[in-house]
Amino acid sequence: MRNGFLYSNIGIDSIGFHAPRYFIKLKDLARERKIDPEKYKKGLMAIEMRLPEINEDIISIGLKAGYNALIKGNISPKEIDALFVGTETITYAVKSVSNIFAELLEISPNSFTQDCYNACAGGTLALLNAIALIDKEVIKKALVISADISSYQIGSPSEPTQGSGAVALVISKNPRVAAFSEKFGKVSGNVDDFFRPAYEKNAKAFGHYSVDTYLDFQLRAYDDLINNVGDFYADFYTFHAPYSKLPIKCMQYIIQKRWINHINNLPRLKRNQIKSSILKKLDSFMHDITVLPEWLYLKLRERGFSSETLESLSHKLIRDIKGRVLPQLRVPSHFGNMYNASVWAQILYILENYARVNDTIYFGSYGSGATCISGLLKIKEDFKSVIDKSPKIDDFINNKERKTVQEYEIIKNGNFLPSTVLGEIIEHEQNQHRGFTLHFCDEGCIIPNIKGLNHCPKGHSGFHTRFFPLFAVLKSEPIENPDENNLTFLQNGLVRIIGKVKQGTLLEYELRRIENKNEKNFNAIGLLNWSPMYIPIQNVY
Repeated sequence: MRNGFLYSNIGIDSIGFHAPRYFIKLKDLARERKIDPEKYKKGLMAIEMRLPEINEDIISIGLKAGYNALIKGNISPKEIDALFVGTETITYAVKSVSNIFAELLEISPNSFTQDCYNACAGGTLALLNAIALIDKEVIKKALVISADISSYQIGSPSEPTQGSGAVALVISKNPRVAAFSEKFGKVSGNVDDFFRPAYEKNAKAFGHYSVDTYLDFQLRAYDDLINNVGDFYADFYTFHAPYSKLPIKCMQYIIQKRWINHINNLPRLKRNQIKSSILKKLDSFMHDITVLPEWLYLKLRERGFSSETLESLSHKLIRDIKGRVLPQLRVPSHFGNMYNASVWAQILYILENYARVNDTIYFGSYGSGATCISGLLKIKEDFKSVIDKSPKIDDFINNKERKTVQEYEIIKNGNFLPSTVLGEIIEHEQNQHRGFTLHFCDEGCIIPNIKGLNHCPKGHSGFHTRFFPLFAVLKSEPIENPDENNLTFLQNGLVRIIGKVKQGTLLEYELRRIENKNEKNFNAIGLLNWSPMYIPIQNVY
């Protein structure tokens, strides 16, 4: 599978990530639920769970992921002529999220926009749309944003797998980061393994049945890829991760049910040629909870490999198998189930920490209901020129704010809104004019910059254009904010700021949802708005 002709000239030209900063330790959640913490740590291989603020949604996190992808690749928004979104965290029942992102990121108005809903596989299906349109030269570059917030009932078995995050990929010909295989594996079927009823926030799953469906579809998508491209070798194997332990089980299935055919064809050698020290080493390794191919070593021992051969194979298998699946599972173990962003965040983590030029990455993108898409990526020579730029996933793992289980429950139930202050800001000297331009009416409603339509549909007066730097410094002393929903301060050069801050505090731009639950205009009931929110940080990237 190293041959270049098996890969297309279309792939990932840039990639970005973003996630909420709030988190809880799952050992805290386990103790509160009177569950052995080892059940989460070893049973799920989960450590933390990311927790969005009440007014933080997929627009908030997807916007920053998309912006990071453009900045990392030094790509102008005007170069993008299609913006697709994969999500199952619906913002509106009717109105595309992709249109909102396009406006906020200043994507060319002469571009395609589309939302793809297919559980956790929507983002991958959006990628396939982009690849096809680029291949047919309908478009040149697409920005695909996968953003989700997973939510389950408090106290339910799925509660510790919740998470949140967003990944954005720029797709183009002659990509700098990685090229896709010419063909993909695919399988779909009508299976009730997971669902979220209309008008409900929390999803539901069927435990063992859901796991069985996941494993079955992953295996069949793997088989279909082999049918389409032939046998292949991959340096890394990535799978959608509802929780970190499940991709390991998936890899075990692939080894046991597919690779075993290769092992059965190995020559039988004399058992007495194998050194006992090697067997002890393998036996010790097999008892590690993170081990994948326990049976594989048993098969090697049954075949009676020579000490030299077994020594070489044992080192290679230990290194390769553990290295191909385990490192990227640090992502779901810290961020939880990011639904559509799950598999692509793992791939980004591989790119940032382990990948080398010409390495191949296998991916199995699963969406409940159910569908699974498999494919391959080949790392390009210039990938580090994009990937080495900050922020990286490790930055998000290290920079976060811990919450108690009680605080988590209050936030999840919608009973806590962080207090803010107002302040005047100036652009940070290292910001390099990075940031966002918003257009809004006198009341702070975001409105389009389209001639003839650049006025507020709610009837508010005024049209303002203002640049908000990505990194800023609080110029004034903090001012009390008497009303969180009143945004008239924006036209006066002020912004909202979370937390206890003082003059000179370093700040970073975020976007937060505003919803007027006391709306009197019948036609405006349920209409959402988003407004800048600055958070205090330690460093500029």
